[in-house]
Formats: sequence, structure tokens, C-alpha cells
Amino acid sequence: MGYGTTEEREVKFAVPIGLPLPDLRPQVGQTERLPASRLVTAYFDTADGRLWQQGLTLRHRTTAEDGEGLWTLKVPHRSGGRALERTEITWPGPRHAVPDEGLAVLRGLVRHEPLRRLVTLETTRQRLLIRRGSDDVAAELDDDLVRVVGGPRDGLRFRQVELELLDRRWKGRRIVRTLEGVGAHVEREAKVAKAMDLSAVPPATTAVRGLDRRSTMGDVLSSALGAGTDRLLEHDWRLRLAKEDPGIEDVHQARVATRRLRSDLKTLGGLLDPVWRRHVRQDLEWCGAVLGEVRDADVLAEGLEGAPPAIRRTLAMQRAAAARRLAEVLESDRYVNLLDRLHAGSQRLPVGAGGTTDATERAGAVLPPLVRTRWRAMRKEVRRLGPDPMPAQLHRIRIKAKQLRYAAEAAAPVVGSPARRTATAAERVQTVLGHHHDAVSAEAWLRSEWGEEPVPASSPSPGAALSFEAGLLAAGVRRSRDEAERDWRRAWAELRRPKHRRWLQSSRLHKR
Repeated sequence: MGYGTTEEREVKFAVPIGLPLPDLRPQVGQTERLPASRLVTAYFDTADGRLWQQGLTLRHRTTAEDGEGLWTLKVPHRSGGRALERTEITWPGPRHAVPDEGLAVLRGLVRHEPLRRLVTLETTRQRLLIRRGSDDVAAELDDDLVRVVGGPRDGLRFRQVELELLDRRWKGRRIVRTLEGVGAHVEREAKVAKAMDLSAVPPATTAVRGLDRRSTMGDVLSSALGAGTDRLLEHDWRLRLAKEDPGIEDVHQARVATRRLRSDLKTLGGLLDPVWRRHVRQDLEWCGAVLGEVRDADVLAEGLEGAPPAIRRTLAMQRAAAARRLAEVLESDRYVNLLDRLHAGSQRLPVGAGGTTDATERAGAVLPPLVRTRWRAMRKEVRRLGPDPMPAQLHRIRIKAKQLRYAAEAAAPVVGSPARRTATAAERVQTVLGHHHDAVSAEAWLRSEWGEEPVPASSPSPGAALSFEAGLLAAGVRRSRDEAERDWRRAWAELRRPKHRRWLQSSRLHKR
């Protein structure tokens, strides 16, 4: 069974049921009234609203014309302004079974929970085509009278008008102003939100757990687990949707989520059952390693943007192979079970007898010593350096700087600005050493793929010419590496300043 994809851009209006709409012909070139239609739309989600939390809606719609109906998954875009921008992915099929392709996209969100019908909407739709000139269709105005069947608002009737902008160059501002002038109000609320009274539960991709100086260690860890899990889930379905060519940012953010969760469990997880923590950290490392293969190819491609086509093709082939391995991970039971454990753990911490911290302890007293441990681990690595540090040594310092940053960021809602300053300074060290690591990796890759040393450009063979180009690229990334080696010590000197470490010295900080 195949699927179709369309881009949707529309402005929604809340309109009183009895309000007559104005004649729009003076505002546009021409309008055309289409036959009215009757739509029956059923919306589906898990009992705890996992799709809605990601801003997704899954529906099945039938009309008098399309027989068994059409499934549609609406995917939000990050867009501002009055117009909503979404991608619609559609599959034909009857209401009683969600298509396998749709389930595959949603598997990381749904996992072992069933999708159930939430509510049904019976809609009478009046349709009006809006033309610019005699032929070009710029938009369609759909005037929907909706009756809710089932759910908490069974029997509710409401009206919503949708201006679907079909011409990407046209914004329809005059029509929007005209409709507002007669009493229509622009809104962003979906029909299912009206039908289910979801206005108080807006879609959100990142859990915000309120933390302050009174928070306990259990609060802090629950928040860290929840935010990390939400971040991973936000990009999980996007990676599944484009599994053959996953988005660069989705790969990056999913990898960050796995790394941050591992770091938070290492720093803050002393109150957890040690067996649970060990298994989760191992699975996160396994998942992050495969995400890292794709990410490494993306970083190489960005750093070698000016490379000859043959070199970029080799990179693309390596990325495609890594993407296939990532798709296998996403489909595995091991990964899905990891998501289940993370979700359950964020809702109810798996506290065990082997824990070293009490979940009820005041976080302001416990966090400074924990972050101080990360600081000392980084300082120990720096002290081991000689005058000419090896790339592997600098890479270990980068990892320690990242762990310090994550720990300080976890403490920031409780401790305040001192922790935020430490996190910012640690991030500078991490960033500079990240550039260094990228340059080292790029040079190593070029030499492994295209030869140790460049050959003369006058050599007649195409392979020799490519080797020469690779040598030039290697020289360029080596300069970037040398520059980062000079810069990181300045960032380290800033991080060592007393103002970034003073708050780490007392375990009694904010204990009141």
C-alpha cells in the first residue's frame, strides 16, 4: 500500500454558526462555488495522548465519493504567523485498521499502547474556490459546520472556516481582513482540540517540569529523564518518516538526547536502582553509537563542503549505509523497550535499595557536590596533558566538559545564575574542542580514503588528481585543528575562574 504526501498551508477562523460570510469577489478576481460535501472524520490516539503531545493528529475520513476512506497523519511545521503549515501523509484504507505504514512511523511514540478512536466529527462543508484572474486557483475557502459524536463534548456543534492557501506566493491578507471585519476570528485550534476540549493541554515537544530552590533530587531527576525522553521522541518519528535519508538536525538532536540522558544518569542517578540504570545507559550508548555514525558523516560533509564530487559521493554512500543501520535500530524491540523504560522511569523513578542518594533530599544541598565531581574529572584530564597533547587526550577533555555542562544545566533551575554561568563556560570549551575533534576526524578520513600524502597535480591519472585534492583538503582541516588547539586553553582559563566554581564548594548551598 502506497502513501501520498502534500503540503498544507491554511488560516483557520472561529465563526459564529449563524454569521453570513461576505461576498469575496470584490477582493479577488473570481470565485467558484463547488458542491457541498459531507465528511465523517474519526480521530485516533493513545489513551494518554502521545500523538497530541507531539503536535500530531491521526484521522480517518470518509465522504460520499471515496468509499472505504482515507487515513491522514498531519505533521506540524515550525512556523510563525497566522497560517498553519503542515505536511499531510495519507494512506487509503478502512477505519477498522490503521495502515502498517502509518504504524511504522508512529511505533516509537505508540510502542505497546493501542491506538483508539477518541471522537468522531460529522461535518457539512461548503466549498469556495478563489481565483486570481480567470484560471489560477489561489485558495479554497471551506466553511465547516461540525457536530461532535462521542467524547467529552458529545453533541457539541461549532463552525470553523479554513482558508487553504494553494498558491505559495499568495498570502490572502485581504481575505483575512475581510473575514475579520464581519466577526470571524483567526485561531490555531484544531477541530479535534475543540471536540475533545484540549485547549488546556496544548501540544508540546519538551516536557517542562517546574523546578526551583525547594525541589528535591527526585524532582530534578524526573525532570531530566522527562526532558531527555521527550527530546528523543520528538525526533524519533521524524527519523522513521525519512528513514532512507534522515534529516541532519533530527539525527543530531536524537544523538544529543541519548548522550545527555547517559550523562544525567551518571551524574544524578545515584538514587536509582543500579541494575536499571546500568541497562538503560548501555542501551542509550548502543543507540547513540549508531546515530553517531550518521552524524559523523554529516559533520564530515559539512566540513568538506568544497570537496570534489567523487569525495562527496563516497561520503554519501557511507551515510546511506549508516542510515540503513539506524533504521534497523529504530525497528528493533530493544530500542522500543528502551523508550518504554525511559518513559516509565520519568513518570515513576525506579528507586532501588542500592541507590546512594535519597530522592527526598533537597536538591540545593546535593547538586553542588555532584557537579563538583564532574568539574574534578575534567580538571584531572587537563592536568595529565603535556606540552603537546594528543588528539585523543583533547577528545576526552571535550567529553568531560560536556558532562560538566550537562550537570550544571541540570542544576541551574535550582541553583540559579551561578550554575548557568558554569554551564556556559563549559560549553565554550566543549565547542572549541568539538571543532578540533571534527578537524582531526576529517583529516584521518581523507588520508584513509584517498592516500597518506598528496601526489603532484601534474600526474595524468584521475585518481592522482583526486588524491591531490584530498591532500589540499587535509591541509585545510589541519589548519582548523591547529587553531582549535590554540583556542581551547583560553576557554579553559575562563572556565577555571573562581566565579564559575565558587558555588561548587558548599553542599549547604540553598539548604533552607
